Amino acid sequence: MPGFFAYFVLAAYVPLSALAFLLMRPAKAAMLVVLVGILFLPGLVAFDAPLIPPLGKHEVATVCALVGMLAFSPRQWRRARLGRGGDAFMLLMIPAIVLTVFNNRDTLTFGPLVVPGYTMHDLLALLVRFFFEVAVPYLVGRLVVTSNRDARTLVRTFVGLGLVYSLFMLFEMRMSPNLHRWIYGYHFHSDFSQTVRWGGYRPTVFLAHGLTVGLFALAAALFAATEGRITKRRLGLPTRWSTLYLVTILVLCRSTGAIIMGLVTLPVVALASPRRQIRVAVLLAAVCVAYPVVKLAGVFPKQAIREFTRDHLSPERADSLQFRFDNDKRLIDRALDRLWLGWGEFGRNRIYDDTGRDTVVTDGYWIIVLSGGGLLRLACSFGLLLYPVMRASRVMKRLREPGDRFLLAGLAIVVACHVFDLLPNGLGNPLVLFLAGALARLNLELSRPEMTDPQGVAGSETAFPSLA
Repeated sequence: MPGFFAYFVLAAYVPLSALAFLLMRPAKAAMLVVLVGILFLPGLVAFDAPLIPPLGKHEVATVCALVGMLAFSPRQWRRARLGRGGDAFMLLMIPAIVLTVFNNRDTLTFGPLVVPGYTMHDLLALLVRFFFEVAVPYLVGRLVVTSNRDARTLVRTFVGLGLVYSLFMLFEMRMSPNLHRWIYGYHFHSDFSQTVRWGGYRPTVFLAHGLTVGLFALAAALFAATEGRITKRRLGLPTRWSTLYLVTILVLCRSTGAIIMGLVTLPVVALASPRRQIRVAVLLAAVCVAYPVVKLAGVFPKQAIREFTRDHLSPERADSLQFRFDNDKRLIDRALDRLWLGWGEFGRNRIYDDTGRDTVVTDGYWIIVLSGGGLLRLACSFGLLLYPVMRASRVMKRLREPGDRFLLAGLAIVVACHVFDLLPNGLGNPLVLFLAGALARLNLELSRPEMTDPQGVAGSETAFPSLA
């Protein structure tokens, strides 16, 4: 269980965040506060104050960043042009939550188990939780990328933290994933068997799961490749070295999904033109939209995928996929009964047997949102994340600076990869919302007349500004 030291570190992060804003530009300070908080703060510990949901590592990091931006750069509220760039999807989540609550005021009974209906108190709790878990990280992203300069800072910061975090990953690969326990006194993830993969350890460091670490390693490698397309040196060394190093770290993380996405996207980011990179990002976004539709229609080729996985990867991975497919099918069958507004949360969207025992395991974020909030909430959630990716393809056509084009394409691919990962996995991580907000703001900033070619023709891709 969390002890005093974990609570102390979480509380101390508030004044440390304020110090960061005093010493740095507000945008850079906010980026560091969010990323460092996600990567290093202890998990499973939270401050539970009245009328608000528990404030854990993610909430503390993003709220500190948001308050810091408001205090040290208040003009960004006006300059951010809130309400544009896909923000409507976030606003639509509010009536979606309200409708779900009013549609689920009935009591559910499963043998001896009684699940109560929603009340007005539950509505308030859900709206407050939505603010902290969805709106705050997205708004921080919308506020920090005030220009293409800030987008370059975000890339540099992410790569730098990736290089630092890789040292902790390497340590756990060799010594076992116990850093969180050794430093904070307890394990973040209870099932230690999930850290063993391919005859070695899959690092978790201070994150919830090895899958989250693998996804972070993928993002760091993609941003390093993006940086390599814009500048040739980092800290006096060739940028390709940091890219190759982070790609190696990605492979050593032993996260199959992240490695497969890396095999698809890393060569594109490292070698292809920005327009082709955007096409890959849009393709990934289209798959994210099509996947729930195909699953709901019952035409998903799960048997073919399972056989391919068994023949080319491992029987263990094939059985894991089949387990997920079976649970998805049961949850989809239940979700179809309240397709548009869902069954609600707090256990209402689960499946129980006659004894009241929970009999289903949820993995994918999309099925969690669908079963709890219905198609309306699912469309808003994925629209908030994917609209900036789709919009980037239009902005790309008007850009004249190759450096800006590489930045936009690289960020779009990273966001698309994070959303794609939400199809099989449902690990809570505000990083995808933060990056989606940053991409939405970058789209708006690069759409300004002074940033685009008046004729709508892209500029040369042979000369580009340095990140230095």
